[in-house]
Amino acid sequence: MRIFVLDNDHPDPATIANALKSGEIEIFAARDSSALFHEGRYTFAEWTLDAATRDLFDATGRRAVLTSSEFDLLLILLRRPGKALSRAELTRDLRGRPWDYFDRTIDTLIARLRKKIDAPGAPTLIRSVRGTGYVLCAAVGRAA
Repeated sequence: MRIFVLDNDHPDPATIANALKSGEIEIFAARDSSALFHEGRYTFAEWTLDAATRDLFDATGRRAVLTSSEFDLLLILLRRPGKALSRAELTRDLRGRPWDYFDRTIDTLIARLRKKIDAPGAPTLIRSVRGTGYVLCAAVGRAA
């Protein structure tokens, strides 16, 4: 049984009690996608990300091709530069589900993002933090 708690909904206590007794319960809190993915432009390193059009441009104006998941992950990192984010936080924000120890989704997405945004020979913009997760190591600005 899965119980989804959305915004101010309150599930029936009897339903929760039965699910707990059977040992089959998952509770997810819905993310507010409007708060997570608001419009605006972010600048970092030699890149400009436009959240409204979901485009990423380099300094020459060339568009980088990102998958939807890569774009969403980059936007999450840009909203919290310099803060180490755990795989659990990133999975919850990106997928709306709990992280599993054997889940390599975030690691794969980070590796693909690094290939697309890191300049050859330059330090990586997304640094691994051992035992924690990842941090965006670039100054982030907001543009109108």
